[in-house]
This record gives sequence, structure tokens and C-alpha cells, in this order.
Amino acid sequence: MLDRKQKMSKILGICFLTVIFGMLIIGILIPDRKYSAAENRALQAFPKFSLSEYLDGRFESKIEDYVDDQIPGRDQFIKVKAAADETVGVLENNGVYRAKDGYLMENLTVPNPKNLTETEEALQQFARTHSKLKMHFMLVPNAGNVLSENLPKTLRMADQNRQMDDFFQAITGYGIKPIDVREPFRKEKKDVQLYYRTDHHWTSDGAYLAYENSIKALTGDKPKDFGAKVVKEDFQGTLYSKSGFNNGQNDVIKLYQPTGKQAAKSVIYYTDTQKKTTAFYNLKNLKKKDAYTVFGGSNHPMYTVETPVANQKRLLLIKDSYANSFVPFLTQHYREIVVVDPRYYFENLEDLIQSEKITDVLFLYNANTFFGDDSLKIMLADTK
Repeated sequence: MLDRKQKMSKILGICFLTVIFGMLIIGILIPDRKYSAAENRALQAFPKFSLSEYLDGRFESKIEDYVDDQIPGRDQFIKVKAAADETVGVLENNGVYRAKDGYLMENLTVPNPKNLTETEEALQQFARTHSKLKMHFMLVPNAGNVLSENLPKTLRMADQNRQMDDFFQAITGYGIKPIDVREPFRKEKKDVQLYYRTDHHWTSDGAYLAYENSIKALTGDKPKDFGAKVVKEDFQGTLYSKSGFNNGQNDVIKLYQPTGKQAAKSVIYYTDTQKKTTAFYNLKNLKKKDAYTVFGGSNHPMYTVETPVANQKRLLLIKDSYANSFVPFLTQHYREIVVVDPRYYFENLEDLIQSEKITDVLFLYNANTFFGDDSLKIMLADTK
């Protein structure tokens, strides 16, 4: 009996070691992935060693992220784990929570105090340097904030409202006017689907509601009329892919177009691809895994929009991906829009402001991205 147990233990041990070494060999042979289409994010590359990062623990953290991101079969492991979690009633997987009404929601980001302070200082310096420019900052709340009643009752997320209030108070002192859409979102959330159920972005309806409640502050204009058309009814976004949870509901993607005689057609020029087009919407991308890229394609470092609008307002829009579905609404109010994504733009911003004769600046971020990213601080530091 003892020999039989020993043999079984040896067999299990050999199987375990075979799996471990097999995955190690596969991991060595297969090239590292740079991007996860399922999670819509860049994956951690093998970090370069630096003494400073080693001493403060960042190098070790990056190594851990690298191992997690590059493990063979990562996407399949996520799905298997999610299926097992659903079976036993687990509500969270990979930072995504199952909520009421079929919503999947990501956790709210807790900002790093040092990074946030440095970002605010960079904004203050930027506003001081460009005091003649009209500046606004639209910080969009996330679904876990606006739809907090849908979250599991036992879950307590970070106080994003307090973080936003503190940030708005800070930038007001710098001369940057905050655009706060929380109140209209709370009023309309029962009648308007503001966020996708399976994706971390706001919907086109959410973006349009934000436009209606901000354009007067931005330009003094009244909102223009736009018509919406459903172009996809089976969208499954990044939160579905990231968590592996099957919430039983797909999302609808709508596209907005200006209507009537007021409709000003624009010309968009993407500097990274050197492509010129009049189409804001890349309809071919509706067939891709990340159908949200129908809004302008992938995240471009910089592009310009020339419109026939009869004024001389030239907007610099510094943004994250939430702005991709918001830009078309702005084309009816500015002569030119220069769109910059600090995560991918590494040119000199000061030169861009001068060459494009910028008159207005709008920062547009969702709170999770803004509080968890330092690319804006880095870009603005170069304009001192």
C-alpha cells in the first residue's frame, strides 16, 4: 500500500515538473507579446535593469508583471478561472467585478499621492506659461462611481468623488476651469446607458450627454443636433475579455452624425500613418475584437482635424481613449482640433502649440486613467 502511494506521488511530481518546465520552455521559444487585444492594453516587456529601480522595488514589481503578462496561454487561463469563479459565486476576477443589470465594472484607481502632486504642479506650470490660452479639464467619472448602487453590497471602492473634488479645487486655483459631468450623469443614468456593460469606456450616449452639458462652458455655443445610428449589437468589450465573466448581455455601439444644414464635414490627418480622411468612424473595425476602435481606429499619438467652421478657435485636445467618441461633437465648434495622447506622443508640445496657433486647451480623461497614469506629467514637463 505504501509503495503504491509512493509511486503515485512520484507520478504526480513528475507530471507537475513536466508542466512547469514545459511552460518554461514554451515561454522561452515563443516571442513576448507586446499587446493584448483581449484586454486592450500594452503588456509588460522584460524590464531593463537600473540600480534606482532595484533599490526602490520597481524592478522587482516589473519582473512580476512581466511574468504575469507573458505566461503562455494567459487568455485561456483567465477564461478557465472566471468560469470556475462563476460556478462558486465569486464576484471578482482580474480586477473586474460582476455587478447588477449585467454590468462588469473595474475597480476604481487610488492615485499615487506623489505622482498626483507632481502632475498638478506640471498643470500649474503649464497654465502659468500659457495664461493667454483658454483651458478646461473634463475629468469623467467611471461606472463604479456613477453606478455604485449596482456593485455588490459588500464591496467598498475608493472614494473617487473626493479625489475628483480635490483635483478640481486644485486646478481652479491654477486658472484651469473644471468640466464636471457627474450631476447630469446622476440625473440621467436611469434613462440613458452611460457606460458599456462589458467595456470600461463610456457609451456614445454618455459622450453626447457630456457634450450637451459642457459645450456652452467650452465655447459659449449651444449644442448642435446630432443623430445616432446603431451599427453593432453584439459588442463584447475589454472587461468581458479581461475578466472572462459571461454577463449574458452584449453591448450596442451607436455612431453620432451632425444633422441638417449645420453639418460641417471635417478632414482628419493622422500624422503617424500619414493618412487623410473625412471619416471619423472606421467601420471595418466593427468586425475586430476591440470594436471600440471604430472611433478613429487605434490610439494615435497625434492627429489634426480641419473643419469648415467659420471661426478662428483652434483647440488642443489632450486626452485618453474616452475622447475618441467625443471628438466628432467638437468639430461643429472649432476651426481646427489638434488631438494629442500623452501616452504615445513624445514630440515637443510647446512647438505644436506655436505652430498650430492654439487658442484653447481641453484635457479630457476618465478618472481611472488619469489617477493611474503619469504620461501627462511627463509631457507637460517638456513645455517649461
